[in-house]
Amino acid sequence: MELRKKIGFLAGMGAGLMAGAAVGAMMPYDRDPMKTRVGKSIRKLSVAVDRAVDNIISDMR
Repeated sequence: MELRKKIGFLAGMGAGLMAGAAVGAMMPYDRDPMKTRVGKSIRKLSVAVDRAVDNIISDMR
């Protein structure tokens, strides 16, 4: 991958994470099961992002 594509990918992932955090912050507080689902999804997403970033960094070396 060329550098512009990698930067675009990381910028897109960052924007998606920020949008997800904003949606999570707007969710009502009385829905604990929903928060749990959102928390699990965010954890899975963060693991996927960590793996993607590790792969990109290893490709750059």
